[in-house]
Amino acid sequence: MVHHNRQTCDSASESRTAAAALAFLIAFATVVIITPAANAQCFTVLYSFTDGTDGALPGAGMTVDRAGNLYGSTEYGGDLSCFGGGEGLPNGCGVLFREKKTGSGWLFDPIYIFPAKQSGYLSGYPGGLAIGPNGSLYGITNEGGIQENGTVFNAAPPAMSNVLASWNYNLLLDFTGNDGAAPTRLDPLRFDSAGNVYGAATYGGPDNDGVIYELTPSGGGWTESVLYSFTGGSDGEHIRGMTFDDQGNIYGVAAYGGNSDCEYGCGTVYKLTPSKSGWRKTTLHVFRQGIDGGWPGPLIRDKAGNLYGLTEAYGPDNNGGTVWELSPSHGGWTFSLLQAFPTSTVEDYGPYLLTMDGAGNLFGISNWGGAYTYGFLFELTPSKGGWSYTDLYDFGVDYNACVPQGAPILDPAGNIYGVTEHCGEYGYGTVWEFTP
Repeated sequence: MVHHNRQTCDSASESRTAAAALAFLIAFATVVIITPAANAQCFTVLYSFTDGTDGALPGAGMTVDRAGNLYGSTEYGGDLSCFGGGEGLPNGCGVLFREKKTGSGWLFDPIYIFPAKQSGYLSGYPGGLAIGPNGSLYGITNEGGIQENGTVFNAAPPAMSNVLASWNYNLLLDFTGNDGAAPTRLDPLRFDSAGNVYGAATYGGPDNDGVIYELTPSGGGWTESVLYSFTGGSDGEHIRGMTFDDQGNIYGVAAYGGNSDCEYGCGTVYKLTPSKSGWRKTTLHVFRQGIDGGWPGPLIRDKAGNLYGLTEAYGPDNNGGTVWELSPSHGGWTFSLLQAFPTSTVEDYGPYLLTMDGAGNLFGISNWGGAYTYGFLFELTPSKGGWSYTDLYDFGVDYNACVPQGAPILDPAGNIYGVTEHCGEYGYGTVWEFTP
């Protein structure tokens, strides 16, 4: 089977619809990436998922290790005896994959294929991955498990170094509903210095409005603690992620609630502070329809304590999504609208995390809108007390890659990596690179 490494380059005199360069690939592997001309921007499809056995439809972003290898998951594909989502979606319970950095290019490796049955557990839409303190992968399935409420798992490389060997899978938690349900695939799991694992579940808890949970190593297994259960309404609901500060406080977003706007409420930004009696919640901001946007995705925090994120819709420009900042100020918080889009930032799942580089520039994706309506990659640069916006790339040129998912990943050279859920040579999605 032949794979194509497709590349589209721009220069000062060329449009984004310049002809793509093609290079033949060995099955499941890429070869040397063509070096673009000076001052050109290049979009390269590093890998197109093929017939489903190698995975299909990546539904979350990737993570990167110190060697520059990329890791991600697909929602479908792999074991095709596992029934898919119906309605034209492929079969398969999903795949964990690695795009391995080599001296001459990239090597694609499906490192774990979720089986149709594993001790009664179904995989149920694997999400974003995180690299733990021990160097192994930690992730979630949004559904699956005995009660179909989702799971938390670990995947570690085999003892013998063999590129063809499957990684070792370990189930850490099977959600029951009261302790959480539908762990978010928009935001990867987090770790503290003791190796404890933290995450957000979209639903679950006594009111089924979402929880923040912690997993602690215990006796060769893991013990779950629910740190906070949301109650809906002004307290927020539909939880989409969390992060820490240096004092161990947790920050995150609730996509719904806070007010009665935006159909289900526009959402909130919250802070959880540890105390002797448990975790104390403070609402830092309530989003407003037509002003801030609504239905926020997970947030990031910079070294100065500023919080940044995307909203799905309900912004001031044609009800589209927004990019926002929330900054600590004189004991309170100041909200700033950095960018308003004319369309929603979400085609199916999202919004996803932003990424900040060492210079304080923000990078993000929308999986809707852009020149071809299949999403776009953008950058926001601090400029004279404000922010300068740049549309870096519009997905969907010749259907090379459509509907990007997850936060963009940056390498030390400034190259950007990600996945798309659709298009590519076989229609099952892609792994891509953008060179500024």
